[in-house]
Amino acid sequence: MKNQISASTIANLPIDEAWVKLSDLGKAHYYVPALTASEITTEKITGIGASRIVRSSRPPMIETVVEWNEGEGLLLWLHHDQGDGIPPLLSQATFRYSLTKESATTTRLTNTLSYDMKWGIIGNLFGSLARKTMLKMQKQVTYGQRLYYETGEKVELEQINNLIRSERRLK
Repeated sequence: MKNQISASTIANLPIDEAWVKLSDLGKAHYYVPALTASEITTEKITGIGASRIVRSSRPPMIETVVEWNEGEGLLLWLHHDQGDGIPPLLSQATFRYSLTKESATTTRLTNTLSYDMKWGIIGNLFGSLARKTMLKMQKQVTYGQRLYYETGEKVELEQINNLIRSERRLK
């Protein structure tokens, strides 16, 4: 895919504990700010072919595992029932969750949204205009994931933004 947006942060837990949380596909709504629910929709709950539906104020989206690297990460294909891209401006999209051991007690979380825009030049113009917002959302997902992994609690957007601001002040 032509476009990518990534965000990364370090979580204070060992990589094996981070993997246990990441591989629980039914918990995305605990750390993705806009989601109200996430539900596994296939008999398979882990590995390639496992699928979940995520709900928010927008139409539901299906996320299907197309790559599963035990202990390291996974790749989700984002789609509707009809297989078209989501959000509507995208022709196709995937979301990669990656874990990297930083130390015995810390793990780097790196999330990458890869996508292609619909409508050629016009779509690319919209994509350029939306890139800053998409990067902000990507960072919120990644920092929300970190907070959820560290606390085990459902995370609110205000908590995520506070963490992002506090890290910005430290730089």
